[in-house]
Amino acid sequence: TATGDALTVQLLDRLSRRPGGDSTTMRLMASESLIERAVSTGRSDFFEQAVDSVVDDLRDPLVSPWALGMWLVAFGAAAGRYFPYARRGFPYATAEDALRAAIEIGESQSLRGVEFGALYHLQLQMKLRNDFTEFTRLVGRLGEIADSRYTTQVAVVADCQAAMHTWQKDFPAAYRDCERFMASIEAAHEPLLERWPHYVTKYQVLLGDGKPREAAALLTEMLPRLDGGMHARTVLCIRAAVALAAKWNGDETYQNHLRAFTDQLRIAQWPAILLNLPGLLAELLADALECGLEVELCRTMIAQRRLAAPARRPESWPWSIKVRVLGDFRIERDSATVELGAKAPTRALDILRMLAVSKDHACSLESLQDALWPDLDGDQAKAACEQALHRLRKLLGAGELIAQREGRLRLSTDRVWVDLADWEARLQQLSNADPAEAASLVQLERLFRDFTGPVLFRGQASTWAQPVAERLQNRFVELALRLGKHSEGKSSQGYYLRALEIFPHSARLSHALIQARLAQGDKAGAIDEYSRYERMLKAAGEDDPSPAIRALVQPLLKATRLNA
Repeated sequence: TATGDALTVQLLDRLSRRPGGDSTTMRLMASESLIERAVSTGRSDFFEQAVDSVVDDLRDPLVSPWALGMWLVAFGAAAGRYFPYARRGFPYATAEDALRAAIEIGESQSLRGVEFGALYHLQLQMKLRNDFTEFTRLVGRLGEIADSRYTTQVAVVADCQAAMHTWQKDFPAAYRDCERFMASIEAAHEPLLERWPHYVTKYQVLLGDGKPREAAALLTEMLPRLDGGMHARTVLCIRAAVALAAKWNGDETYQNHLRAFTDQLRIAQWPAILLNLPGLLAELLADALECGLEVELCRTMIAQRRLAAPARRPESWPWSIKVRVLGDFRIERDSATVELGAKAPTRALDILRMLAVSKDHACSLESLQDALWPDLDGDQAKAACEQALHRLRKLLGAGELIAQREGRLRLSTDRVWVDLADWEARLQQLSNADPAEAASLVQLERLFRDFTGPVLFRGQASTWAQPVAERLQNRFVELALRLGKHSEGKSSQGYYLRALEIFPHSARLSHALIQARLAQGDKAGAIDEYSRYERMLKAAGEDDPSPAIRALVQPLLKATRLNA
């Protein structure tokens, strides 16, 4: 209101002028109230002035520990969620540092209210950046220090425990937690504003338990009583649940529901959506990126929440680095090809190639050295490997993208995408797909088109890459044959021809193509393909064609000679 803003301005002016008679404790209490006012009104300028005015007071040795602790809780909560704050000389580098300082004050001074508030906001902020490493410990400590006389604290602890059990997928325990906090807020006759976060927690329990329709219904009942930002956030939650229901049911309207979700995400601008279920949020955002929906917004949300890519590792995810080994080798950083220059660091790139094609993108340093420096002795090979690895990390722009531990190197798969692994994973997912079904055919054809070439480095498969190259060829040929068998006429021939452009020496593909042409009555085309096949054999230094292929064309060849 105008009156509230006027009083806020007066109080800010008094804080900044520092008139005599105001104790440090009173100044921090006033600043704390102004921070809470800034959060409720969304005024970042109020927040900055409220903090800037009391920086010197934070160092006063006579300040009340309780006042300082509560101020740190208010500051840490606001700076971590709404108004990032950084000033030279400010004693707390991050919002988390301020909250941890408040926890220390609470513990040392036996101020459990301070410690409780700081713990609550700390666990919330760690979840916002997808960091659950201390979550169980923080929630456990909240339970230890909560005062059962205060229904608010009882509800908060139960809410945090429900979040923890949801994250742990212990849904029976999560439902019991929900019953406790629902009973507490009912006993306290809490207003809707205070009840809403608890309903959102229960909504996430239902959603995590695979009950999206029940989750949506829970919040839909509240919707008529909400307005403003709370209404927008509730609509966002509902649309997320509806989209997930469509996705899980294989509903063809899923993309429409996904678009409704991303549209509402843009309107609500709420980064805390699905706070206890980061994996589900990652799935929705990954699908949105693949569909080209609100791309920049989705990328921003992924970075802000530090979300891990879904298990299927989609190419459209904002990876730090993409490594392409199918066809022409290249590295992409931030969607742009990394220029390797006229004198590319060959051995450094070979390390990356070996990691890219190895199982789990990891291999021992010993195997690297044996494969890439076979003519050097142990110490020389080790030194050469270390130098090449240094060059590779410099080229990639981030040393942590390649982890080294216990004599093994590993690509950081949470930040690095490899086209080979993605293609084979998609092929595995479609192993039982029926090409006769329209939806499966679309996915199989996309997989077929996305295969850009064999694993060839400097024109040929290196010895260490040969097993991978052979495996990949067999799988791609199988895919081409699978699609060809479920097609007719020239459509099937199209698959074989395209596959033969990549693997021209494949006897299986030539056999299938000749069969398809004979089935169409194209005897001349069958003989042409056989002639091409023979030329490929001779170029490869092989003389004997496949007996099966020879048997197919033998009658045609005899007839041709007789006619001649």
